[in-house]
Amino acid sequence: MVSYLARRMSRPRVVAIVLALAAILVVSLLPTWRAEAATPAATPAGTAAGLIPTLPGRVLLLGRITPHLQQLSVADLAAKYPQHTQTVTFQSGAGPQTHTYTGPTLYDVLQAAKPTFRSDVKNDALRYAAVIHASDGYESVLSWGEIDPGFAGTEALLAVTQDGVSLAKEGPRLTAPGDTKGGRYVSGVTAVTLVRAGL
Repeated sequence: MVSYLARRMSRPRVVAIVLALAAILVVSLLPTWRAEAATPAATPAGTAAGLIPTLPGRVLLLGRITPHLQQLSVADLAAKYPQHTQTVTFQSGAGPQTHTYTGPTLYDVLQAAKPTFRSDVKNDALRYAAVIHASDGYESVLSWGEIDPGFAGTEALLAVTQDGVSLAKEGPRLTAPGDTKGGRYVSGVTAVTLVRAGL
């Protein structure tokens, strides 16, 4: 039957029909491909952004810094940077919480990592944000303008103690003083990635 039809139709017409069928097949598969592309890959526990293995109690600094990868322990965070203490209250799923944290500011840690801001772009630092990754895959973001003392100056800490207890085992905790909700109080921080938004 197929050979009979092929003999009856001109070659250009056969090619046109084959191309049309191929186009229909591609269009029918597009929703499936889009769904697969939109599904984020699972981030394994103990990895930074699902790429680099991390050790408990250690933080990787990634992104627009020099060098492009640095690793700090809780002991490093306690010894190498000025320490700040803050008592904060925020809402959690279990109700209001009040804790006292001690540690370096996120700003001091990132500044020491030498961010590679562009000198030819006015206020290039304001295009940057720090993505905070947790050991359970949770992530949160603070913009550079929030933590820079020359702008909002929020003293977000990479806390090494909570209520006087060391966080060396589980890893530091990010604080976000001024936030009413506790969503940006990230526990078990494993990585901080400095990223630039826009072109």
